[in-house]
Amino acid sequence: MNSRAGSASFKIGRSAAEGGKRRLALPEIGDTSNLDEEGQLRGRDDRRRLDSLGNRIWHTDASYMPVPVVLGMLHAVAVPPASALGDGETEFADMRAAYDALPEAMKEAVDRPTAEHDVFWSRAQIGFTEFLPGEREKYPASRQRLVRCHSGSQRKSLYLSAHASHIVGWPVPEGRILVYDLNLHATRPEFVYRHKWRVGDLVIWDNRCTMHRGRPHDDRFPRDLRRATTLDIGSTLDEAA
Repeated sequence: MNSRAGSASFKIGRSAAEGGKRRLALPEIGDTSNLDEEGQLRGRDDRRRLDSLGNRIWHTDASYMPVPVVLGMLHAVAVPPASALGDGETEFADMRAAYDALPEAMKEAVDRPTAEHDVFWSRAQIGFTEFLPGEREKYPASRQRLVRCHSGSQRKSLYLSAHASHIVGWPVPEGRILVYDLNLHATRPEFVYRHKWRVGDLVIWDNRCTMHRGRPHDDRFPRDLRRATTLDIGSTLDEAA
């Protein structure tokens, strides 16, 4: 499951790592539904629901971890009906195509910098700050390459995420403007695939060269998607530029 040497291991998400009662038995299976531990719809002010709204911003899974994830897998168990609020689709951006479309001068400018990725930065963008005691110490910010070279295809791709706070060594405002501009570029319609979910669908993607986001839906109906992710075997900083 990983094109580099070594075997894949599954990542346990932040909510499962909290412990306590869960709706799903296996901690390796992430519960990305709008259902609580009893299988009931979460309330509008539910803390976990508000935290999960951060997944509607373009992101790369767990890029805030020193060793990020490789594969992402989502399986649809229940999907809400179509509505004016949205259908709960998931959008994927091809970061290889986005890199290829950059002007040569911009490719040269972004090839070597690193960005600091922080889950608390991404959640702060939507105003979520209700983290549990000890979470900030458990998930410190990590540095990742701004451009990655895929170990299998040898193609370069942008490595962006809502978790990317700033460029290491740059003035913070300057680095944030660069990340903002790159995100706008990478999520242009010609780079994006939108998946409309059907019950039973299983979608697998490579987080090394893909960014994604969930779309709004009618929260009066269950949306039950279950996720698994496999960890890489090293930091992006160890990769060849």
